[in-house]
Amino acid sequence: MIEAHKLAKRYGRVEALQDVSFKIRKGTITAMLGENGAGKTTTLKIALGFLRPDAGSVAIAPGRVGYVPDRPAFPAGLDGWTILGLCRNRERAGGEGNGRSFAAAVLGASRSLLFDPGLLRRAPGAYSAGNAKKFAFLQNLVLAPDLLVADEPYAALDPPAVKCVRDIFCGLRDAGKTVLISSHMLAEMERIADGFVVLRRGRTIVHAGLREWRLLRASRTGPDLESVFLLLSGP
Repeated sequence: MIEAHKLAKRYGRVEALQDVSFKIRKGTITAMLGENGAGKTTTLKIALGFLRPDAGSVAIAPGRVGYVPDRPAFPAGLDGWTILGLCRNRERAGGEGNGRSFAAAVLGASRSLLFDPGLLRRAPGAYSAGNAKKFAFLQNLVLAPDLLVADEPYAALDPPAVKCVRDIFCGLRDAGKTVLISSHMLAEMERIADGFVVLRRGRTIVHAGLREWRLLRASRTGPDLESVFLLLSGP
């Protein structure tokens, strides 16, 4: 579904990426891990086409691509309903005229996120940080992406909302969709991910499926993902 090959990116004198390569299979959840400044967000933005790499390439299989950024931003002056209408997957909603089913789908998705649909009458720029993140997920549920990329998806969310988002990720995988997540919440990633890409100083230092990751864990002195990650990302 996604294949990155030897990505490199420089900002002035800073080498954000030097050698990032990985391959993600369709119908899986992959966690991208790394300390601050490892190059995770830069890698995601290159994969999504927001940035051009200085070297290397990314290939993504055809399909709808969704994105939940770390800090969502929305068009000024538009309320939530209007923005969702722009994101709407019209094929799934049954065409332009099926507004009633679209509204029902939005309300159902809102419930799955514990999001108050009354907020849709307001501009998302006025939402709290937690509701803004929920609305970003709501946009993507309306889009019905084949690939969902999420950067720090749990930021600003309370525990009940974290569970809702976890269920959304797992539901997408169960439906044969692909999810790529960058997150510092290691316990959550260990709970749901099928594979892991670990970046350190702009390089891929681990790219493992769940089986390979378990073997890597067994060879280390720690019992969990946090222990292995700290050993891998140490000096």
